[in-house]
Amino acid sequence: MRVIIGISAGSAGPAVIISIPIAGLVAIFTGISFSQIARHVDKEGGVYEYGKEALSPYAGFIGGSLWTFGNIVALSAVSISFGSYLDALFNSRFPDIFIAIFIVTCFAILNALGVKNSAKTLRVIVGVNVFILILFSIIGLFFFHPSHFTDFFAKGPTGVIAGGAIIFFAFSGFSRVTTVSEEVVNPEKTIPLAIITSILISIVLYLFISISTLGLASAQALSQYASPIAYAASITGIRSLVILVSIGALVATSGVILTGILGTSRVMFAMGRDRELPKVVSKLDKFSTPIVAILVSLLLAVAMMPAASFGTIIESSNTCVLSAYGIINIAALHTHIKYRKTGKRGLLGHDWFFLIPIAGISTIILFFVFLGVESIEIAAIVFAVASIYHVIKMKMKPLHLGIPKVSKVRLFGKSRNTYSTEKKNETN
Repeated sequence: MRVIIGISAGSAGPAVIISIPIAGLVAIFTGISFSQIARHVDKEGGVYEYGKEALSPYAGFIGGSLWTFGNIVALSAVSISFGSYLDALFNSRFPDIFIAIFIVTCFAILNALGVKNSAKTLRVIVGVNVFILILFSIIGLFFFHPSHFTDFFAKGPTGVIAGGAIIFFAFSGFSRVTTVSEEVVNPEKTIPLAIITSILISIVLYLFISISTLGLASAQALSQYASPIAYAASITGIRSLVILVSIGALVATSGVILTGILGTSRVMFAMGRDRELPKVVSKLDKFSTPIVAILVSLLLAVAMMPAASFGTIIESSNTCVLSAYGIINIAALHTHIKYRKTGKRGLLGHDWFFLIPIAGISTIILFFVFLGVESIEIAAIVFAVASIYHVIKMKMKPLHLGIPKVSKVRLFGKSRNTYSTEKKNETN
């Protein structure tokens, strides 16, 4: 949000405050689809596992590949951004890429020590970041310039939607919680609640921040800076606020790096578990964390750093992640058709539920229209490579026989109990 508010303001102008709820609405449609599938697919792996069990192994693999690639690329860019913020704050004079490699390695190690340690760190990161942003927003209201909101729709309705397509980047991380389903308490209830709550809170917080930021600096001015919120803070003349906002930026990017490694490694673990990727990727260490998958996430993020920049990286990440979310909405629609007459709990059993995934698919397609051609080409390449890999793998008969339509390992909650009972009956 600290970076993309400037980019999206350049596309939407002051009307970016409308772009935010539009992006949030797209996230809510897909979030509801996610939350309902989570009630029926009780395993770790997020987009990959949901797509595989609700549709087919091919759909799951493509969705998981697109989601993972989008998050790995974003992880690389955010790590570079961390290096830039640190250098600007302390004038470290170290190359940004060296700082980026160091910080992403530190968070990979933290991930390897277990999700509980990661969760504790993440709670601190989120708490500090939210406090700083709210403080900035409150102080910014005392320096508010209403004139910055004149000519509100200067970029027109297309600009507003384009701004929403860009700012969706700030909402796209909501699905990461589904990648660690087996590592949280009472996931059948916790996961759906966490998805929807996080999106709603983000919409309110982002609106508050954007109004205050635009009140300090014009949309055109914000679009010229790589750290627009820090620039807006400097307009107040309060040096301590600028420092605090810069520290907040470091904290915020740390959170993205932490959850990025957490999510991508768990999806790769799930793929390795089902032999979609080499089985070694599913290896667990003494902390019950997928150590090889974490290492692969780290190496891929570092490898992409030289090419990562915020110029096109946000759109490329959005396109890949939105493509994966399109598969989830299709999976939700298919699951609804399957369960709507079975008396299952949740929204899937209601006749009107089909409107949610259809709205999700429609709004995702709308965003595609306003994302760059280059980003769509990148997503198409990822899709093609993943498809070719999957076809070749399916032709390797011994490996194909080891790919389950439904994973029966590392289940959680009710599914774990059901599976344990089934195994006992098979033994007897």
